Amino acid sequence: MGHSGRLGAVEDAALGTLAEDTLDYDEDAGVLALDGSLLSETVGFLVAGVGGVVLMLAGTALTFAGADGWARWTLGAGAALVLLVLAMLLVLRYAPDRPAVEFRLAEGVAAYRGATVPLAELEPAHLAWRGGRVFKRLHLRHPLIRRRIAAFFAGEADAAEEFRERLWELLSEPHLPGPATPVQRWILGAGALYGAINGFRLDRLGGDPSPEGALADGRAALELLQEPWNVYDLDQLLAAVTWLVQDGHRADFAQDADLAARPAAEQDEYARLLREVDGLIAEDRMEPPFVERLIELVRVRYGTEGEVYAKLVPSLLRDEPGADASEEGAALAQFLGQLFNDRDHAAEELHRLDVLADPGLRANTGRFLIWDYSRALMLYRWGHMAGWLTERYCWDRMLPLARDIQRGYGSWQDMATCYLQGRRLWSGADEEARAEYDRLMEELTGDSLSPWNLVPWDLDLRDDWS
Repeated sequence: MGHSGRLGAVEDAALGTLAEDTLDYDEDAGVLALDGSLLSETVGFLVAGVGGVVLMLAGTALTFAGADGWARWTLGAGAALVLLVLAMLLVLRYAPDRPAVEFRLAEGVAAYRGATVPLAELEPAHLAWRGGRVFKRLHLRHPLIRRRIAAFFAGEADAAEEFRERLWELLSEPHLPGPATPVQRWILGAGALYGAINGFRLDRLGGDPSPEGALADGRAALELLQEPWNVYDLDQLLAAVTWLVQDGHRADFAQDADLAARPAAEQDEYARLLREVDGLIAEDRMEPPFVERLIELVRVRYGTEGEVYAKLVPSLLRDEPGADASEEGAALAQFLGQLFNDRDHAAEELHRLDVLADPGLRANTGRFLIWDYSRALMLYRWGHMAGWLTERYCWDRMLPLARDIQRGYGSWQDMATCYLQGRRLWSGADEEARAEYDRLMEELTGDSLSPWNLVPWDLDLRDDWS
């Protein structure tokens, strides 16, 4: 049912009963406050007051009937009840407010007068009834907190039992700890697949809230930044994020999609040249025939613009200043850098060409922004866990990325599907990892506490943490 659904069930169970006005839920703080004492006491005093008035009216009637003895007794008892009620109402009016029992769902604890009890320690027996002829009262009876939390009229017994059952379902459900706002949870949801596959929480920017857990998560973040991201300091982190946001792998995907749409003979020629050049690089055979083969590879790769790119190869190989200043030079420099420095790049590109033979997937290559942006969001999180970035800095820079993601997709499911397609293009034929991601996607879709189910896709993404 989910957190909000169970809370709504509690409110529905109390609707129209004496307990209806004893519930107070602070959505921003995630706190449900229950205080059944004041209302039931007030109603009890009012009932006693009405009884006093009735006795006084009866005493007046007895006076007119000539039964003076009975009249004096009845009037005295009625007046005493009314005065007692007035006195007690004055005490309640001017006495210091008594705190309610707070069920802090976001923190996972129940709190009252400085005492806190983890919700995980509560048992059904701790929600105990104490009844009478007029009222049926629900108490929290824990060794650390003993307090009345709701009251019903005796005639509302069925509604009272329904209320207790729904309340227990809410309290016994695991709750997301941490003070993440709705927009922050949306941002975490956008990076959920990459965060969860690496074992990180989805309810907060940083790591585990415990000191030991935070230390372990910080170490894990540093290790992941170093391998596979080759990031060892803040400057390298920000450079990696900038690359993901501006180009990322989606630039390669678009180029490969263009290659995969060409005639089979042209694709075969490109694959042959790519294997040949990659083999020469692996054998460190850089004599002049190598340059000619590389230029031919570039010419075929870039199709109708191949001559423009081919002319840039010699200056880039000589590392001439400004050789990568143009858009074409920057794109070619990136391709050559991957070809020379990543021994797996050629095989991965050939794999992408094979996968992109699917026209449906090829038509979707313009929608793989999430593959790059999701990882950029996680790099910010790891930078925070490593102690390089403040929380405010991260949220302020993650928010625009989240808005771009929201504009680019129609739902959490749509976003996740495009992420997995992007990963398929990047990773190669890793069936074991693919199966793990499929399992993770099902888990995030079905889990009521997943960010995908806690906040709607079309949430208004604005700064709600300042």
